[in-house]
Amino acid sequence: MSFSGKPTTFVEQAIENDGFWPNLSVSEFQKGYRLPAEYLVELLAAELTTAMHEVNLDLAKCKARWQGAGVSSVESADTTVLPERTFQVAQYKRAVYTRAKATLLTQFATVQRREVAENVGKELPERSETFLAFSQQAVRSLQGRGRITAKLL
Repeated sequence: MSFSGKPTTFVEQAIENDGFWPNLSVSEFQKGYRLPAEYLVELLAAELTTAMHEVNLDLAKCKARWQGAGVSSVESADTTVLPERTFQVAQYKRAVYTRAKATLLTQFATVQRREVAENVGKELPERSETFLAFSQQAVRSLQGRGRITAKLL
């Protein structure tokens, strides 16, 4: 139940991916990332789809490298080729779900409220930035990079 008193209805809706990366689930997203009931299902699905495409673009080189090694799907990859496939799937979903949540959190900022009625946990801009950082950390992990990169120029 959200702070508004509305019960959260979990929606069994799949978001089809490209066949290489795993499909996504709206209900898994709702449950795992504690989304308020105020969000319309259509908005959740749209933001998940957008985040999925953005993460897929970020991981295009990683995907090409793995496909070159014989991986046709991360979820069903041969463990001798991709030994940590379960971790890779979890990291991919974290990258997408946290990126979608970062975008969704900004939706609450569009409504003016009295100061006493503000829900700081939903509305602070730092929350959105935090979830976007989580997404980038997961993408970098999948790419085989650490949290930061330094190059000598």
